[in-house]
Amino acid sequence: MFLLMPNSIAIVHEWLNTYGGSERLLTEILKIYPQAELHALIYNKQNLINTPLHGRSVKTSFLQHIPKVSNLYRGLLPLMPIAIESLDVSQYDVVISISHAVAHGIKTHKNQIHISCVCTPMRYAWHLQDDYLHLHHLDKPIIGSAARLALSLLRRWDKESASRADHLLAISHWTAQKIKQAWDRDSHVIYPPVDVKRFSPAKERDDYYLFVARLVPYKMTTEIIKAFNELKLPLIIVGDGPEMSHLQKLAKENIKLLGYQPDSVVTDLMNRTKGFVYMAVEDFGIAMVEAQAAGCPVIAYHKGGAAEIVQDAETGILFQEQTSSSLIEAIHHFESIKLNSEAAQINAARFSSERFRDEFSSYLDKVINR
Repeated sequence: MFLLMPNSIAIVHEWLNTYGGSERLLTEILKIYPQAELHALIYNKQNLINTPLHGRSVKTSFLQHIPKVSNLYRGLLPLMPIAIESLDVSQYDVVISISHAVAHGIKTHKNQIHISCVCTPMRYAWHLQDDYLHLHHLDKPIIGSAARLALSLLRRWDKESASRADHLLAISHWTAQKIKQAWDRDSHVIYPPVDVKRFSPAKERDDYYLFVARLVPYKMTTEIIKAFNELKLPLIIVGDGPEMSHLQKLAKENIKLLGYQPDSVVTDLMNRTKGFVYMAVEDFGIAMVEAQAAGCPVIAYHKGGAAEIVQDAETGILFQEQTSSSLIEAIHHFESIKLNSEAAQINAARFSSERFRDEFSSYLDKVINR
């Protein structure tokens, strides 16, 4: 049996550059194990001011010393296997990695227990390869061939390194399927934490629809805007990213693009919105849970985490094709019915932060002390 002493747990993250879904997951794990020592490929202190991770001691890789690495790190994907393997966690009894790229590949030895909490197998090397190449201007003929070869080698490393973890946790059953397909390994599902208590649904909801996401191609924002251009219904889009200028040109006057907004603004918008729209295939989809916690129905494409988060015809509408026309049809259907705000809140409670901490700590106690 392991007797966990202070400093006997290492938590390995990939890049601590912004405060998003995996960072919220990290925060909840640190609440369970506040004595754990944190390791990451890079750590951007400035971007984490006013978050629970601000001021945290972090041991970083050699990537931290690259000038302006916080702006370049996604383009350094081929270096990340070397960087993650360079982190030394040999002195800890238990290693917890939080992985959506390479963290599961941290090197451990036979006397350690390594639990990897997997948000997704590396999407850049697998199903989002074309998006990655386009965003980093690596889709030209000559450089594109070299980049695809590099990603092919990365996939090989990804699968081989997945065998290093003793136990795999998946954030959804969809992710568990992706882990099985990419790595041929089974995993245990624990849904990630969502701060559902921060929402207070308005008694009278406003007439606008809402979409919150980073503005990158796989989020399908272009198709959402096309749908609302035709519907002529009010839509508010919150988020920033490389597609912003293109989307601003595409959107008609009924659509407002607000760019990045703090949590307080997003919370208020969700508390008051008529409906939350989503079209991406997500491994989970925290924003869809948050919307329901705010008593807001979700209109979403039926694949990925949405199928596990949204109860069709009860807490939202799931549509069948990833197209603007399918979304238009779903909105028309949504406008013709009335969904129960309280049912959405009850459904969202399944994903609370307290539930996550209970499930995660119970699971680790079982695998550590078996």
